[in-house]
Amino acid sequence: MKKRFVAAIGILAGITAGVIAGCVQKSRADIKGTIGIIGAMDVEVESLKAAANITETKEIAGMQFCSGILSNKNVVIVKCGMGKVNAGICANTLINDFGCTKVINTGVAGSLDAKINIGDIVVSTDAVQHDFNVDFLGFKKGEIPYTGLYAFPADENMRKTAVAAVKEKAPEIGVFEGRVCSGDQFISTTEQKQKIIDDFGGLCCEMEGAAIAQACYLNRTPFVVIRAISDKPDETEFVDYKTFEAESAARCARIVQYIVKKL
Repeated sequence: MKKRFVAAIGILAGITAGVIAGCVQKSRADIKGTIGIIGAMDVEVESLKAAANITETKEIAGMQFCSGILSNKNVVIVKCGMGKVNAGICANTLINDFGCTKVINTGVAGSLDAKINIGDIVVSTDAVQHDFNVDFLGFKKGEIPYTGLYAFPADENMRKTAVAAVKEKAPEIGVFEGRVCSGDQFISTTEQKQKIIDDFGGLCCEMEGAAIAQACYLNRTPFVVIRAISDKPDETEFVDYKTFEAESAARCARIVQYIVKKL
């Protein structure tokens, strides 16, 4: 009797372990290929959340991570808030807590190139921190000391897909590929913009992209940054920002949905 009982316990333990292992494998399969989508402000993610079938919302570090289905793909959509610290924490959380294997950052930026018109889209080739400077110790501006890291390259396939998305879903506007310059500053004057251009080149400036890029680079995760341009670098043209924000958010949402579908 005792031997039978021990044998039965052994069989039950084996079955339980198998079920648990199967559940773990299923869980991993469920998150495989999940795409993280980051916006800095509510307006940059609300249209995407409305278009998605959101099945779960989880709060981490004060951010609402909304998991669901968009364009028949697993996604996690989140507003990170403004600034590089928020953005870096957000990207790292998407990758390590939610298993995201690709990250898209969408939002608004100021232009650094007169060829780019208000409403046009910039797709990142790479991203650099324009306010990171340890040149006193011999490092070039933007370089992360003792790492050799300077500009973080976007994934080529995601970049090409983003360009195709703009041409397909927003043919009325222009699309430009180039460097995104990020810093914890609101850049508004011609003098500020010219300084960034002189030091880094680049097509636009904003406050999150390079931090997301660095977090993705360190986690070996493909990413792309897409930005709708809100002004001209010489301050010659201005728009009603609230109107522009709503229009660009809706346009970027269509573009991001197309990207997600094609990835």
